[in-house]
Amino acid sequence: MKYFKFILVLILLILNLSCGEGIAPEPIVQTGFSGTISFVGNWPQGITRTHIVVFKDPLLSAGDFNALNLKFVSVEIPYGSQVFYFNSADTAVVKISEGEFSYVAVAQQKIPNVSLLRKDWVVVGVYYAGGDTTKPGKLVIPQNTLVKNINIICDFNNPPPQPPGG
Repeated sequence: MKYFKFILVLILLILNLSCGEGIAPEPIVQTGFSGTISFVGNWPQGITRTHIVVFKDPLLSAGDFNALNLKFVSVEIPYGSQVFYFNSADTAVVKISEGEFSYVAVAQQKIPNVSLLRKDWVVVGVYYAGGDTTKPGKLVIPQNTLVKNINIICDFNNPPPQPPGG
């Protein structure tokens, strides 16, 4: 009996030390992007919704603002927010996958029903890469990567250039 307890304790000790995390689940790796939306100035009156939107191809015409080109839509950003922290995995209405995206923006709408017509939306902030505010920045999301610091400033006193068709 004495040997049995010794062997049992030895086996348990060996199992405990040798298993490590051998049967632990793989860590969850998110594919997406995260950052901060900062709002400067007074929010316009009559806004019914505000979203982060991401388009695969550049918005060169009103026709480029369409459901096939739209690759991410965030949950609504609360009216009057000063700062909105987001992670695309947690704040998506339309989820994003890996790829290269040409236009990341914050857009607002004043009409009551959701519309996919460019004329119904106003862009209030655009993502610019590396501080270059002359053109929208490209967002590149590798597979199994969460790209961080995709930050956008929405300055209601100095709005960005509007894409065509507005």
